[in-house]
Amino acid sequence: MIRVENTQAYKTFMLKKHFDQRVRELTTLLITALYIDPYAKTIVGACGTGTEPDNAAAIYSWVQQQACCASCILELDVKTLQRRLVRHLLDNTQQLEYVE
Repeated sequence: MIRVENTQAYKTFMLKKHFDQRVRELTTLLITALYIDPYAKTIVGACGTGTEPDNAAAIYSWVQQQACCASCILELDVKTLQRRLVRHLLDNTQQLEYVE
């Protein structure tokens, strides 16, 4: 009898599920820490691919790009990711400085 937990498809599914959950967590933490309105479209062009419906989806897309795989996402901490996002936004917008 084959146990479902031992199949490669199940392991791949669980790995993707964990990855997506961590990306959602990091996205929420970044939106909260940087006081970004998740429903506006103010940073869609600077942060995402330009096709996202709102800021939350744009940041989600950006976090996915920063952590290409499940092993990479384990190494990312929120402060490092926050600094990268601020730097990315400053480089891609007209804003010259960021004040916390």
